[in-house]
Amino acid sequence: NRLIMEERTLSKISFFGVFLTLVVISLGAWVRLTDAGLGCPDWPGCYGILGTPDTDVEIQQAKILFPESIIDIDKAHREMMHRYFAGMLGIYVLVLSFLSNRYSKERYIFVPVLLVLLIIFQSLLGMWTVTELVKPTIVTAHLVTAMITASLIFWNGLKFFHPNIDSQNQKLFLIGVLCTVVLIIQIIIGGWTSTNYASLACTDFPKCLGQWWPDNMKFKDAFVISGLPNINYEGGHLTHESKITIHFIHRFWALCTTALFSLLFIYIFYFQKSCTFKRIGLLILFIFLIQIFLGISNVVYSLPLSIAVLHTTNASVLLLSMTLLLYYSTYQGRE
Repeated sequence: NRLIMEERTLSKISFFGVFLTLVVISLGAWVRLTDAGLGCPDWPGCYGILGTPDTDVEIQQAKILFPESIIDIDKAHREMMHRYFAGMLGIYVLVLSFLSNRYSKERYIFVPVLLVLLIIFQSLLGMWTVTELVKPTIVTAHLVTAMITASLIFWNGLKFFHPNIDSQNQKLFLIGVLCTVVLIIQIIIGGWTSTNYASLACTDFPKCLGQWWPDNMKFKDAFVISGLPNINYEGGHLTHESKITIHFIHRFWALCTTALFSLLFIYIFYFQKSCTFKRIGLLILFIFLIQIFLGISNVVYSLPLSIAVLHTTNASVLLLSMTLLLYYSTYQGRE
């Protein structure tokens, strides 16, 4: 039937939107890790133009308009590439939200409206990232909101996919929600670790500076999220003790996350019989193991750019896989 065909098309459009969001997240990580977040000191343009200052005339004009900035054309190109893709994603989400509401068989408002609100908030966070000189709180929120946006777009695609199964499992849903919350907290801590330049505060593994529990941690200053001074945060401003604290808490919460996910895997593989959930469980397990490997590699190999970007992207994919689990555990087959 025509409506089902339209909804299947919407699911494909949504799944492409997920891919586009992952590209934007990866580009954002690349920009952040190469210290190009302030490659353009203004927003939405770059040194007063919508492109980047490439010609001698444009560079001279940029020096006049922004005399205190050190013009780095490569960083400007990276930052603007991220903005162009983010702009495309913003338009894509607005169109997707309209179509999702327009062609849904049932009254379907919550997710499309939430997506519109999230993408507007994302745009504001992108602007504040520049105007507030890459404050860790804003940059971390920018990253986490992007990942949640990807998950909601994915949920939207699943909504219109209509698999031919009835797979409700309330117990699995509750365990999945708990794991997802713990995972989001870990992503937030990971973003905080990166934006405060604490990724290499501990240079060994599994110990941190030769200790299982570092004795020089400084919790008081490590997690201040409001009232931050108006300074340039590129390169980080926290003391080494505070960075060690952030890094160690990221590791500690990773252990907590692993323990909880282990319970999830035990339930999926040993206490429920659905082959669908076993396949989803295998997918989550595979992505989870990759994430652990990438996290350890970041420390062992001193934060190589490719691995650090993949660590961020794979965290998004892991959250997407949990979204898949949550959706199927609440799904009732369509009659």
